[in-house]
Amino acid sequence: MTMKKKQDYQSDVFSGISSVFIAKGGIKTTGGTGTISEDSLQEFPVSDDGGFSWDTGSPSVNRFKIKGLNAAWTCTFTPGDGEIKLEIPCHETSILQTVYGTEGVDVNLTLPSGFTVGGKNAVKGKAFASTQKAVYLGMLVLNETEDKLLYIKKCKFMAQTMFDASQKPLCVVLTGDMVAGADSDAFGILEPAAE
Repeated sequence: MTMKKKQDYQSDVFSGISSVFIAKGGIKTTGGTGTISEDSLQEFPVSDDGGFSWDTGSPSVNRFKIKGLNAAWTCTFTPGDGEIKLEIPCHETSILQTVYGTEGVDVNLTLPSGFTVGGKNAVKGKAFASTQKAVYLGMLVLNETEDKLLYIKKCKFMAQTMFDASQKPLCVVLTGDMVAGADSDAFGILEPAAE
């Protein structure tokens, strides 16, 4: 095997985000092979500035020192806590159903005389309980040149809806972590398969 130089790695960069796709329940694989059904995949709009972040967790270094030496005698590591965060600036019903793990309930309201919304004195839509419920989702993040996917097999998320009347619209923020971390195919960068 020949030694690789840094220039050899220049095409192996995952940068920018074009799209974020969610697979309800996670992405099921057997021996590293799986098929994602169209009805389980949903594209989520994600905020441009800080709308997606992921790390596998920074390990803690536990140093054991002895008297008379400045360096550690030995050290061990404690695995870090990873985190995935998505900010979704949208209140579309199917997104709320996915992230809250419930169908919601139909709500119809008749408004007082003189109070209109869009010229109507009645409104309707879906409403959701404000209790937080964990949901399991797989993720596919398409890079900006749309030639690579960040694949995360299964994550456990909780949703939080936020609106502070600032420059941002109402957002749903998903916070969670990988739950398939010990699987040999928990995450990866995938490229088009040769046909």
